[in-house]
Amino acid sequence: MKGRTACPKCNYEFVLDIPEDKEKHEVVCPKCKSKFSVKFNNKETECSWEEHGEPRKTILSSIRPKTKLPIIAAVLLLCVFATGITTAVFSETFITSSLSIAEGLGLTGEVEITVQNISNKSIANATITINDQCGKTDENGIFYINNIEPGMRTVKINKTNFKTNTLEIMVAPVFKSENKVILKEGAGVNEKVKFDTTGCSFILAIFSCLSLIGFIACLKRQNFDVAIAGSLIGIFSFGFFLIASIIAIIAFVIIMKSRDEFENGKKGKVF
Repeated sequence: MKGRTACPKCNYEFVLDIPEDKEKHEVVCPKCKSKFSVKFNNKETECSWEEHGEPRKTILSSIRPKTKLPIIAAVLLLCVFATGITTAVFSETFITSSLSIAEGLGLTGEVEITVQNISNKSIANATITINDQCGKTDENGIFYINNIEPGMRTVKINKTNFKTNTLEIMVAPVFKSENKVILKEGAGVNEKVKFDTTGCSFILAIFSCLSLIGFIACLKRQNFDVAIAGSLIGIFSFGFFLIASIIAIIAFVIIMKSRDEFENGKKGKVF
């Protein structure tokens, strides 16, 4: 049985490794070399110090048996990592599919578009067409619309004496999609700008890798805070149509229930 104790004379704390079947153990302080002993009252959690012939009572922390909960949480976080990385690699497919599911659930998003010229001056009264809905920018060159169905949406921006811009944006549920458009003077239509999923892939990959750090903490039963952070960040990996987020939430609950099994840098129990 391994535990931590402190010398009753100099209060120096050190680690002991006492056989399970012993009721009394002689101890020599490694710092001041004073001798004392630890007595155990059978299987009770109470023990006593013997110092100069006078016992001093103290309480022995109960030693809880290890469970498989941290290991289960580690496996779940490993799944979060695997699904998150897979989603990051094939982000366009999974993002499109996930947004379609959100659309089927009736969720909506918000869109804000800022229109400026090449001198970064706002362009008012520019016509914005999105999802068969039209509107105009205000005096600050801003166009805002809500209740837009999630998914990849095509936005068309027209303004007299300026070239027409067409771009693809991602409308996510709950969040507001903010975009800045630069119009160039002249006639004609610029080439359509497709939405780039590279940034999304990079963010998802980072979140997934952080969940892997939580996996290591759970596997070693160390650094409770790191394990919790890994599970919380894993929620935002959005792997496999949000399945990874659900798994990360389950891992978070399991880690909270098994928090007493994490060492947090200190070995053994306190005598």
